Amino acid sequence: MTKGPPKGPRARERSRSSGRPRSLAPLCGAARGRPPARNGEISADCDNFDLATRERPAERGKRRGADIVQRVLRELREARLAGDVSGRAMSQALGWSGSAYRRFECGDVPPALVDVSAAAVLLGLELSVSLHPLGQRIRDRGHQALIGRIRRAISSAFTVFAEAPLPGPHELRSWDLLLRLGGQRIGIEAETRIRDMQELVRHMRLRVRDGGADIVLLVLADTRTNRALVDELREALGAEFSTPPSSILRALKAGELLAGSGVVLI
Repeated sequence: MTKGPPKGPRARERSRSSGRPRSLAPLCGAARGRPPARNGEISADCDNFDLATRERPAERGKRRGADIVQRVLRELREARLAGDVSGRAMSQALGWSGSAYRRFECGDVPPALVDVSAAAVLLGLELSVSLHPLGQRIRDRGHQALIGRIRRAISSAFTVFAEAPLPGPHELRSWDLLLRLGGQRIGIEAETRIRDMQELVRHMRLRVRDGGADIVLLVLADTRTNRALVDELREALGAEFSTPPSSILRALKAGELLAGSGVVLI
């Protein structure tokens, strides 16, 4: 008669422990499973532009969040051990059971930020969390409609790349559109509304510096608010964006090389 797998909790425990030796310390941090590695990038031929297959923003955010959580929990455990503080003392101070604290420290369940902060204070530490500008934000329907109008204004002579990453192996920013005609590369940023002019000017200057494009275009939705502010915006951007909009639109429609960077309303 063929024997099946051992049954009952003790039998299962003996079965699990019959393999490689287990450490007495809980399997935390690097010893436990980690989120999958970042997807590999597949480059396309566009003069050193990494027009790549990338993670979706939400997936990248979740992966980074999981990495941060594991790092913070590892630091908490190291601080507890360095201070010769037992897990039992921590669980009692937090009002938890011992098993609940072990699950927390090992990251078996996503920890609440307030619990991480409470544990840190007990170990003489302070949790600090902040947000920093990094990559592209998601766009709304108005922005997508503006992108559609831009595409319709562009001759088929241009090769068009949507959401083309800026050059660089770890670059997270991207052009809304990147056009290519002959050897000329045209980076396009689309904005539905001028909200903070100083911030928009800084943003465009960074695109000129880091974008790897020969020509940079800022395309604004043709609205009453933007029409009232566009001359002031052009003045703030300076001579680098002084190409007449009529010249830009004509070249885009005709499939010709652009004379320079500028701001247009569509």
